[in-house]
Amino acid sequence: MSTLRQRKHDEDPPPDLSDSSWDKSVDGGSGDSDDSPGEESKLVPAPPAPNKLDRFLGTYGTFSGSTFTADQGLKILQWSSWAVSYATQSRSASLSPSLRKLYNEVSMTRYVLRFYGFLQSLEGYRSGSWAGGTWDNPLIAKVAKYAMAGSMLLYYPLEHVAYAGWQMPKLARVNANKVSAISCVFWTTYIIGDFWVSCLKWNELKEKLGDLREVLAGKKRDDEKEEMNELAKEEQSIVGKIRNIKLQLLRCLLFILPAVNWSLPNWATNPLLGELPLNGLMLAEAYASVYQSLRSMCG
Repeated sequence: MSTLRQRKHDEDPPPDLSDSSWDKSVDGGSGDSDDSPGEESKLVPAPPAPNKLDRFLGTYGTFSGSTFTADQGLKILQWSSWAVSYATQSRSASLSPSLRKLYNEVSMTRYVLRFYGFLQSLEGYRSGSWAGGTWDNPLIAKVAKYAMAGSMLLYYPLEHVAYAGWQMPKLARVNANKVSAISCVFWTTYIIGDFWVSCLKWNELKEKLGDLREVLAGKKRDDEKEEMNELAKEEQSIVGKIRNIKLQLLRCLLFILPAVNWSLPNWATNPLLGELPLNGLMLAEAYASVYQSLRSMCG
């Protein structure tokens, strides 16, 4: 079978960097009611702060427990295997072909994970959740619904047909490469929609950040410390969201040329991009996606 391709597995909306509180409150109080003045209050001791290993295990559990981020981990394995295989092909008679085989196996494994995608896309289409919250600009919700979730409703069934054609050619008598190219047209539509939505979000957040900083400057002059602290937290939240959007835009730019390449009818026999630039872009996107997710999880 020809070199397999993969797509941006972003059916779940990109992780939002809005500040989420991980603080654990500890209630301290008396064991009995106020009618028992003889009883002293029994304070529950605060749990010890987690060490580095516990924090790592907690982050790993969250990362691996989601289909979305677990696929990102597989992307790292897939494209890193290809990179080492490509770099050692002239020097190693065993390492390079072994890693090339692993790369192809992981590629097909990621096709299996896409069986979760159709219903996720349908949920996003019906609920509007792919907009990533409520925005002042109504165009954000429309593009997220129709260009992003809508395109994935067509992408996933076509991917399943292509997968069946490659894996079960006697049962699924289709031109899998051609079906795969059609599916990538809808993936390209998704990427364009994602880029568009991210730009709209960035503009809206920049305006909010500018207004907030003007208010914050006024509070500093009046020395209103309590309100300043609240506004500073809100400012940090918006800055984090903008950083997340910048990473999303970078991923879209890394994706667009491979998506166009795999959308062409002859992508398997006469590709637009060579192996090195094509898979190099995918390798860079894989690491950018994991970095984005870990920044979201760890704050």
